[in-house]
Amino acid sequence: MSKDLRYFLQTVKAAGKEYYVEVKKPLKPKFEKDVLQLKLDKSGSFPVIYCHKIEGSEIPLVSNFFGSYDLMGMALDMKPKANKEDIFHEFRRRMEKPIPEKTVPASKAPVKEVILRGKDVDLGLLPINHHNELNSTKYVTIGNTVCRNPNTGVINVGVYRHELKGKDKLGVWTAPANHGAYHARRYAELGKPMQIAIFIGHHPAAVLGALSAGPMDNNEFTVMGGLLGEPIEVTPTETADLFVPAYAEIVLEGVIDPKNMTTDGPFSEWPGYYGVPGKCYVMDVKCMTMRHDAIYHDLAPAQREHCISGVLGFTSRVYDAVKAVVPTVKDVYLPFSGRHDMIAYVSIAQRVPGEAKRAGLAAVNADACIRLAVVVDEDIDVFDEEQVIWAIATRCVADIDIDVITRLMGGTLNPTSYDESRQKRGPMNSKIVINATKPIELPFPTRVSPPKNLWKSMKLEDYIE
Repeated sequence: MSKDLRYFLQTVKAAGKEYYVEVKKPLKPKFEKDVLQLKLDKSGSFPVIYCHKIEGSEIPLVSNFFGSYDLMGMALDMKPKANKEDIFHEFRRRMEKPIPEKTVPASKAPVKEVILRGKDVDLGLLPINHHNELNSTKYVTIGNTVCRNPNTGVINVGVYRHELKGKDKLGVWTAPANHGAYHARRYAELGKPMQIAIFIGHHPAAVLGALSAGPMDNNEFTVMGGLLGEPIEVTPTETADLFVPAYAEIVLEGVIDPKNMTTDGPFSEWPGYYGVPGKCYVMDVKCMTMRHDAIYHDLAPAQREHCISGVLGFTSRVYDAVKAVVPTVKDVYLPFSGRHDMIAYVSIAQRVPGEAKRAGLAAVNADACIRLAVVVDEDIDVFDEEQVIWAIATRCVADIDIDVITRLMGGTLNPTSYDESRQKRGPMNSKIVINATKPIELPFPTRVSPPKNLWKSMKLEDYIE
């Protein structure tokens, strides 16, 4: 059986109610699913959520595939409750071993079981949600957009957001630096329409491949194969010179005119604030294909899964940036307190005075969104925020070990980007590096810790029921 959305649902369902729940009553498409998901989150529960019925559609909806590190690990074939460090390094191992895709004919592609063209295209058939109160309307939030580099012809897949514009029209919003935006601008220069296809619903490891950041001509289908541990099967689209996963749930095919743009938003963004309206392209949907019993994949914007979905790839970039200057880096963790994007905890085996500062500077420069880097010794578990704060409290001298770097890129969604006169000046921000390591050139007290052998050998279940 090919790994697809249904394969993953079987995996999490077998793992128990901690990882999979079903909603027993119909939900309205306006706010209800997201409120329910947030209530689960606030209770400390992050399962995959299966909704049998969203009013107005006959297609069930699934959400929260990226609700926790546990689910991310299970997407990489790891057992439940694998530790975050192992999940991160398994992700890196698979990213380094891409597997080429396998092409199958349309007759063997489940996503071709239903084909709607022309006037039969109706996005209203899908349970697209209106997620938050101030969002402009309904959005496809986890569509995987396939296009081609107009210069090289190489397939590109990225995750962008799509505002519902009509029965057969969707917005296509992508950040200016994303590869899809580069391709669209090039199509505009060439005076050509841009063919795209959006597939909705697949195994979360495939979606992680679409979320990955690599070179411009990286074929994300090969990345998906590496993360899945098997070739992803693809099939030609009906109306475009593109390929889509044969085991996707739903595919939308169409074109955009990259010279014409309209507005998108407001939209609930990952930092937890509403973004202002901006420019987007418009997709004319020419064809819809889907399984006869399709399942719609949704993502709750501005909630935990929105932030955690890209954290493994993002953490990997920070890790590589730090390793380039401090080879003894042990671990990197981007906590949810920074929305898995704005704060980096870095542990190193410091050997030379000044390495902690170099590591911190590399971390904050790895991506515009990172605003704070805390560097700790290798005895500190960066995945335990309590230990990191303890290291700051006991190993950092504020006027010596904290550096503020001003006037750097701060990310396009930074609500605090001001100059000294408190006037908005675009995506600029100051960044902070905290050295919470022990000074290696000076004596330092020994940390109180349990005996290592006894810590490993004693199991609670052997002593306490």
